[in-house]
Amino acid sequence: MLERFAQYKRLKGFKLTVVFDAYNSYSPGRQKENYKGVDVVYSGEKETADDVIIGWIREKKAGMVAVSSDRAIIDEAKKHGVAFLTPPGMEALMAVDSSGKDAESDETDRQFLNKRGNPRKLPKKLRKSTKTISKI
Repeated sequence: MLERFAQYKRLKGFKLTVVFDAYNSYSPGRQKENYKGVDVVYSGEKETADDVIIGWIREKKAGMVAVSSDRAIIDEAKKHGVAFLTPPGMEALMAVDSSGKDAESDETDRQFLNKRGNPRKLPKKLRKSTKTISKI
């Protein structure tokens, strides 16, 4: 898994951090290491990986995209206006089809076809998230 992220990071050239859960381990604090350019963070003894990610979301780091299927993380990202993806969405971004267009953008386009208003313009929050995600 980390190898695929390292290849993707080399291809795209942006900062990529993966957080692993070390809850109830014997590590007194967060541990951080680097694997081929990918930052790997292990949560501390009394915190979960979700706690680490939610803390970063609350800091609202510019350009951050949270990738998780955890409902609490997704809700927190929505609440703070941070772009997010689910793991299948990230997989789709990592596996761009032969036409060069992301499967995620097709899904987003279809999702808003039945909405009122300008059909060519996504809602403001989604435009901001899409712009951030497109940099991935």
